[in-house]
Amino acid sequence: MLTKKRKTVGRSFRIDEEWLNVLTEEAEKQGVSVNSLLNRLLQQYAYLRYMLRYGAITLTSKGFSNILECCADDKIKQKGKEAGESIVKDLLLTMGVPPSYSFVLCLVKKLLSEFAGWFECDHHIKRDKEILHLRHDLGKKWSIYLATITSGTFNSLLNQEVGIELSDSSVTITISKQNK
Repeated sequence: MLTKKRKTVGRSFRIDEEWLNVLTEEAEKQGVSVNSLLNRLLQQYAYLRYMLRYGAITLTSKGFSNILECCADDKIKQKGKEAGESIVKDLLLTMGVPPSYSFVLCLVKKLLSEFAGWFECDHHIKRDKEILHLRHDLGKKWSIYLATITSGTFNSLLNQEVGIELSDSSVTITISKQNK
């Protein structure tokens, strides 16, 4: 969905000078043009607007991990499984996207990783499997949640079992190509 080369359109916008200065400064920090940065921000908003409909909020990572530490592991597993089985499906339907393997990958790699900042994602394609390695610094309880939401999503939407390994700072998802 996001991998195709897209046609661009010239458009003129008026923007407050203060916000242009913020964009210019950030673009320079990232080593990209203001146009490139603005395109990425618009693309990010196009997807995050759906999460905002579900009441998404912004927290610091430290604050969020402190809240997670108050939760029992079995409750985190239960909520992750529920989210993977129902919330993700509802999100895709809200977006008007049918559940498919390629869109679930897009959801993980773009929406949750790049746009929402849940983790950093490395995707490796091997002859007999695909591997998604999700890295974060939110602790083991976040790994537990990510593992259960991921397995719930693949199982519920795609009727596919995946292998899961987790640590305090990562979750590795192995998807067998024979099951795809």
